[in-house]
Parts: sequence; structure tokens; C-alpha cells
Amino acid sequence: MMSSAFQIFALAILASPIIDDLDLSRAEVGLVGSINTAVGALTAPSTGRLTDRIGPRRSVVTVLVLSAGGMAVMAGARNIWLLSAAAAISGLPQGWGNPATNSLIATRVEPGRRGSVTGIKQSGVTLGVFLAGAALPLLESVWGWRGACLAFAIMFAVLAAVVQVTLGPDPGVADAGHDRTESTTGATTPARRLDPFVWRLTLYALLMGTAGGAVGRFFPLFAEESLGFSLGTAGILTALGGLIGMAARVYVGRLAETRITPTRLLSVLAMVGAAYCVLLAVVTPGTRALLFLAPPLSAVGIAAWNAVAMLAVIMFFSTRQSGRASGVVMLGFLGGLSISAPIAGVVVDRTGVYWPVWAVAAALAAAAAIVMWWDSTGRTPAAVAGRTE
Repeated sequence: MMSSAFQIFALAILASPIIDDLDLSRAEVGLVGSINTAVGALTAPSTGRLTDRIGPRRSVVTVLVLSAGGMAVMAGARNIWLLSAAAAISGLPQGWGNPATNSLIATRVEPGRRGSVTGIKQSGVTLGVFLAGAALPLLESVWGWRGACLAFAIMFAVLAAVVQVTLGPDPGVADAGHDRTESTTGATTPARRLDPFVWRLTLYALLMGTAGGAVGRFFPLFAEESLGFSLGTAGILTALGGLIGMAARVYVGRLAETRITPTRLLSVLAMVGAAYCVLLAVVTPGTRALLFLAPPLSAVGIAAWNAVAMLAVIMFFSTRQSGRASGVVMLGFLGGLSISAPIAGVVVDRTGVYWPVWAVAAALAAAAAIVMWWDSTGRTPAAVAGRTE
């Protein structure tokens, strides 16, 4: 999971040296990031179905290989076209990471442990935020931004080999590829339609993805350009958000499986996300110390919801549909990321200020909270904990 989304974080942290080296505008940086997420969004439903066909093990290995390839091409980019090609390659694992890993949990982890495991799994994304913020500025100072990207490309390639060797075969993968379920008599029947709840979850993901895309993509630049922080300090703030986000995702995953209905928890987390965006909108150079509140607020309000949403997919949908349902939700999430970044970049380029972007992001997060506030699913954590049909 860390590898699947890492290029987006690398692009945000290394935005300044990349802009200087390749002579890019902020809007172009936002567009490159949107290529990544747009490819992920458009391919997520297909890779979700493919996961149900070939099994999670092969899918996870492929995600790691593609992530390594995307970072390697990014390291060699000499113009915006090659940088865009790298973003497109990395877009495939961006959309595939959650279907692959959700299916892995659905097929290999027993109910009662799925909340914790999903939280740990989703913390891989925030681990990527932490590593990007903590390691990339240091590596960039020694090897340049290209060397920093290449170091992670090598690491992902090594991880792909390790997973291929250590992760055992998928149970029942040989017959899992036809989007059909088996009855107790051994006959096959067509898979059921996806539960309508998936579309509500997708709308929520779209709203939160749109808000989080603008915030996540431009927070380091905002800290540097508007508040006068150094690249190192902006990286540390980003890394802290990732570190806290790891713990937050693990905690809310367990909470959603054992104590609070996922829909209600998703609403609360969106409210925190709205508060975080309001903080960014009102902070000034004179009050820039307030930005040190950003890491915990972003960890809870912008990052943690993803763990609950993915757990809801695992809990509410059958094991044979978890990949497909994950792909549909990721279409909404990554679609939101795709449309927000270039728009935010254009707004900042033309106005010279960031607060309008943060204000709109706050409104979107508040709308997401409303979407999930009314729990009409009728499915409490206890009621669905053992569902695997």
C-alpha cells in the first residue's frame, strides 16, 4: 500500500526542485499528479475485477512491480512528457492497491481481526507520507531529486521479489476468475449485483478525494511559499502527519469493526477534515505556529477515513465481490484527486493565494460528512463481522 501511492507524495515533497529543474508551473505539477490519479480512477474498476480473477497474491506483486517502474521512469524524466509517463505508470498501482489488499484480507483474515489488519494495511499509505516527508528531502540534498526517486524504485522492486517468494498461494484462486460464486452443491451461479451502498460510499470517497487532493498535493508548497517554512520543515510537518496517520488508521479500523458503525464514523472523520481545511484557510505568517496543529488534524480528518471505507467494503461485501467493490469506491476517490489538483494549481497560479482552495476543500469535506451521517445501512459491526458469502 505504501508503494502504490508513493509517487504522489514524492511529487508533492519534491515539487520545488522539480519545478526548478524542469521549468514547470504549479498547474503543470498538479496536472502531472492528476494523470496519476486519473489513470488509477479509470482503471480501478477493471483492476478490481482482475483481482477477483487472478487472486490477491499476483495482484499485490504486480502492484509493487508497477510502482518500482513508475518511480524509475520519474527518476529519468527530463521533461514534462516523461514525468507524465511516469505518473501514468504509477497510476495503475494507485488504483489497484486497495482492491488487491482488500481481497487479500477478505480471503486470508478471519472476522474479528479484519478491522485491525485493515487499519495496519491502510497505514501503509501514511507510512508513504512519512517516508516521503522524512527521507526525500535528505536524499535530495545528497543525490538530487532523481537519485531520491531511484532509491525508492529499487526498494519497491526488492519488495516485489520478497512478496513473490514469501506469500503463499491464494486459496481457491484457480476458479475465482469468472465473477461467479459457487453454491453448496458445486454449481455456479452469476455473481450478485453490487449493493447500492457502494454508490453512497463512492460519493463520499469522491468528495473526500477532491478535498484531500488539493490539500495533500499543495500543503508543502503552501507551507514554504505562504508561511515562510523551509523545505525541510514542510517535509517534517508532512512526515508527522503521515506518522500520526498510521496510528489513526489502525485505531479507527478497530473502532469501526467493534464499536461504531462505519457510516457514522466516516461522517465524524469528515467533520475533522473540514476543520483541518478551515485551519489552513485562516493561518497567516503571523500565526504560522498554528500549522503545527495540522499533522494530527490531517491524520484524522484527511487520512484515517480511507481505512474505515475500505473496511466497510470488506465487511459489507462478499469475498468474491471485494475487489470489484473496492475498484468502484477507488474510482470515486481517485477521480476526486484527479480533478482537484490541477484546478487548485490554476487558482493559486492566478490569484497567488491558497485560502480559496482550502475554503472549498472544507465545504467538500462538510458535504461528505452529511452524506454519511444518516446510517441507513442497517448493518452494525457485529451484524456483519462474519459475512463472507
